[in-house]
Amino acid sequence: MLEELVVYGAVVCAASYATWRLMPGVLRDALVECSAGLARRVGLAHGDAGASPRSIREKSKGGCGGCTGCVQTNPSRRVASITKKKGN
Repeated sequence: MLEELVVYGAVVCAASYATWRLMPGVLRDALVECSAGLARRVGLAHGDAGASPRSIREKSKGGCGGCTGCVQTNPSRRVASITKKKGN
């Protein structure tokens, strides 16, 4: 019985993680904001605790929009071309 509960728990965790990762970003942001609002109403979080995911996404101009780390440090892109000369 305990082994089945452990397996069911692992399957539920894996399914919820996969659903969260494959969910559209707008829907994820809305769910995070709703749960944060509920946590504030219940008293589990403060009103000024952290930035909202929408404001973080608006700051980043990258394709992923998950963090702001790559926005500040853009690597220089250099292309090296190699040509082969005939004769020598």
